[in-house]
Amino acid sequence: MTTPKSSEPVPAALRVRELMTAGLLAHAISVLCDLRVPDFLDDPRSHTELAKDAAADPEGLLPFLRAACAAGVLDEPTPKVFELTELGRVLRTDSPNSMSKMCSLTCREEFNRTWSHAIHTARTGEPSFSVPHGKSFFEYMADNRDFAALFDKAMVSSAATDNLLASYDFSGARHVVDVGGGRGAMLAAVLQRHPELRGTLLDLPHVVANAEPVLEKAGVADRVTLVPGSFFDPVPESGDVYLLSRVIGNWNDEDSLRILRSVRSAMDTDDRLVIVGQMPSENDRTHYPRQLDLYMFALLGARLRSPDEYQQLFDQVGLTVTDHWNFPDSESVLRARPV
Repeated sequence: MTTPKSSEPVPAALRVRELMTAGLLAHAISVLCDLRVPDFLDDPRSHTELAKDAAADPEGLLPFLRAACAAGVLDEPTPKVFELTELGRVLRTDSPNSMSKMCSLTCREEFNRTWSHAIHTARTGEPSFSVPHGKSFFEYMADNRDFAALFDKAMVSSAATDNLLASYDFSGARHVVDVGGGRGAMLAAVLQRHPELRGTLLDLPHVVANAEPVLEKAGVADRVTLVPGSFFDPVPESGDVYLLSRVIGNWNDEDSLRILRSVRSAMDTDDRLVIVGQMPSENDRTHYPRQLDLYMFALLGARLRSPDEYQQLFDQVGLTVTDHWNFPDSESVLRARPV
């Protein structure tokens, strides 16, 4: 029998203690994802059954399972028997919106070491990642391909693509240039939806080298030109829509302006720039956008921006916002034109 929760208010010191240990719940979930425990929970399973499937120690696994219950992703309907909650289903690798790789990524040693030096960011305004690692985040990824591969997999989420396709009207466009478009998942989805479009995918050489399978699987490879390069250098002038998805939010103002100037230089008067990314607003229902803002600043010295803050950047490069589609707690979409 479950003991009813007390109606007494939680003392401030206890609430703060809960806040200070909340990160342990994230680590518990990360461990379970690394062990693929959510994938083994088609039905309620005992901790010993789960430990066998996960090649884990039953007693060692048990506190992680119960911490996940505290986080709301598992239930314990009977002692030492566990099942996924509706919330926990997104931790399965076969979920359409799986967060499994993201959970594994965010609790990696690289990030833990960064947060242990976070006071450096508060004192200096500089990213903390380089303090323990001796190099910037993107330099580290270039030198650590296993970490970069996990990062790429964690970034593959349908949310940005779904929001773009739900809001932006590509009718009348002929050619989309996806600047910093990774392996082309978003561009492929756009071209699938709009068979009249052609596309150009620009990203670093080792990134676009892995794009062909993604584009071929989507059936759009024959309509895409792959361009290895950097968005800090001149970008192709072939497009009438230039797409920056999850790009500007990774850079500080100085570097963001360099990227925007590069794109603006390629644009004609009738071309359009479309930006997709987190844009915190009063419509958000969770703390996630502000937590992500802190996360990005500590890692990269970058910040998430509102449409008004984007316009402050655009004023310096000859662009102006024409439309904005807000998706609370998720990636929003913004359109701009040359002035």
